[in-house]
Amino acid sequence: MLTLYEWQTECLNKWVKNGYRGIVNAVTGSGKTVLALTALRLLEDVSDKQLRVVIVVPQTFLASQWKDEIKRQLGANPADIGMYFGKRKDRGRKYMIYVVNSARYSLSRHILSEIRNGFAVFLIADECHHYGSAENNRIFDFYKALEDNSPYYALGLSATPEIVNFRTISIPLGQEIYSYDIGKALQDRIISRFILFSINLDFTPGEHAEYTDLSIDLSKCMLSLKKMCPELNGLPPDLFFARLQWLAAHDSDAAQTARTTLNLIYNRRTLCHMAAERPRCAVSIVKSLPVQSRIILFCERIQAAEQLYQVLSELYPYQVGLYHSKMVNTTRQDILERYKLGSLRLLICCKALDEGLNIPSTDAGIIVSCGMSARQRVQRLGRMLRHSKEIKRIFYLYIGGSSEDSELVFGLRALENNIPMIALRFHKSVFFHPEYERLREKVYDYIVRRRHDPKLLDAIDINIDRALLRGDFLLSEQACREYLHACQSVAERNYWVSVLYIILARLDKL
Repeated sequence: MLTLYEWQTECLNKWVKNGYRGIVNAVTGSGKTVLALTALRLLEDVSDKQLRVVIVVPQTFLASQWKDEIKRQLGANPADIGMYFGKRKDRGRKYMIYVVNSARYSLSRHILSEIRNGFAVFLIADECHHYGSAENNRIFDFYKALEDNSPYYALGLSATPEIVNFRTISIPLGQEIYSYDIGKALQDRIISRFILFSINLDFTPGEHAEYTDLSIDLSKCMLSLKKMCPELNGLPPDLFFARLQWLAAHDSDAAQTARTTLNLIYNRRTLCHMAAERPRCAVSIVKSLPVQSRIILFCERIQAAEQLYQVLSELYPYQVGLYHSKMVNTTRQDILERYKLGSLRLLICCKALDEGLNIPSTDAGIIVSCGMSARQRVQRLGRMLRHSKEIKRIFYLYIGGSSEDSELVFGLRALENNIPMIALRFHKSVFFHPEYERLREKVYDYIVRRRHDPKLLDAIDINIDRALLRGDFLLSEQACREYLHACQSVAERNYWVSVLYIILARLDKL
């Protein structure tokens, strides 16, 4: 039996009581894969029929990860593991891993065939929130043909299964039986501690004027649309957007207004995603972090990712990888492998890496731009939260005074009770934090009073800037002195001396 955390044991007990079906809502990095493989072992012990395990995933790289975990955790023979995507279409293996794009029109038929041939079937739906759409939901067509006593078991896994059409996945997979969020995982020390930096950026004057014009037009359209469709009033953002898309796709009096509204929303968000300050800020963060740091940078648009890649590749030749959905699959897999092995230090990616990828050696994540979905934010944060002793750093960039500002309040700031959060302003290529500047001044006054060499101020100033973005000023005095004692170079010692000054200023010990 695999070693389980307490939450996993509780969850499995609820899954068994629910008839070996259910959906689990657990933060990325908390152990959903181990949970599923343990459930598999439980079924093998209780089922009177030979078990067939069917795993469906949204992305190809997740299929490879599941195959590796089945071999590593269960000691399975590779010949017993089949893959179904692209040109590879295995059949009849004990473990079958399907990518949803290839499985839409065949998975349901295969499951029914296995059950009719006398096997029990255990369906594991990884990132199951993907399977509620009309096309992807075809993988569950078999459910209508099942008899009441059919040997069918299911487990849905997601970091956020709360989707508009949740019922379409909860009927074949079962109800949500367990929820395990970031706060609980941090408290239980299952995922890494991290500091969250929210960084307020400015539009350029031209961008601000364009954003204002789009906002005015959008407000007019929204007002008109809500008069035609009163049911839109009071809907939460996700449901409102889903309803808007439905209206735009159907012939009605409101269809054209809905399409215009969607177009304005898209153009306004594009303006935010492509704002000139985003890459400048991201590059400044990378420069401030330790030179050995391994960093993932998330962009919402491929164009923005490619532009950032060009800039960072010039600064850090042969250290930067680019990953997005328009690239050839073999190239993408090679980039991921090189980043995992450490030959690449920086990885720039888009939504293609939003979910499931396990890269535990990442030190920092920079969310350069992000879509509307709270799911994206949680998933992108989760990518860096695999358990380790070191404190991770996550930077979330947003345009102040835009729609992103209000999204931040209802999104990331909801995490403040569980993690340290540092709110910064990035203006004219400088990071600013009022309280931190007060501490800096206290350090300056101390050095002047002690009549240290004035040249020391320049070196300390640079290091204090670095300490802000590294979050080291939040360390305890003892932890800082331990780092100082372990220094092996003059530059490293100078840095930690500067950090010690700022910590002593924070503790009113200067």
